[in-house]
Amino acid sequence: MAISTRAIGTTTNKLDIWFIGKLVLIFFRIMLGAWMIVSGTSHLLPLFGFPPIFPQPLGNLHPSNVMLVSLLEVGLFDLVKTVELIVGICLVFNIFVPLALAAALPVSYMVFHNSIALNVRYERIFSTYMAVWCLYMNVILIFAYIRHYLPMLKMHAPMGKLGDLKELPSIFRDPEQERG
Repeated sequence: MAISTRAIGTTTNKLDIWFIGKLVLIFFRIMLGAWMIVSGTSHLLPLFGFPPIFPQPLGNLHPSNVMLVSLLEVGLFDLVKTVELIVGICLVFNIFVPLALAAALPVSYMVFHNSIALNVRYERIFSTYMAVWCLYMNVILIFAYIRHYLPMLKMHAPMGKLGDLKELPSIFRDPEQERG
């Protein structure tokens, strides 16, 4: 039963890299979700008579302030924060993750754009600032789940039929259990 050390080392290294990569992606999913839960909850708590977790910044420069105040005045900020909360819950509990990531992308971009472009803080692009990493983690996770988006990207996709609704229960099946 002779097994070379070289073969074991190579297999172990590949396994270690895959395992570490998967841990990083799980960390990103949970971190992004937790941040969105806290951010969404902080905004929504005052609607129920509780103080926010942290005050909502309204931008340091005029363009940022105009965007945020406009969103608040027309009621869209409540929607954005509700989406953040729902997406965060989905990401933390690992449910409907591809859908949650797609829903989070406009929110993540808006946070990034406000923080970097509207507040003219381009030095933060390569920082550990969470408003920046919100978008980065979202994009990285979308690539990690790319196989779920590929069917949507067909150039000439045929229209569905009413009978396709019978496939709806399949969204609750666990793909890990189907593989055996």
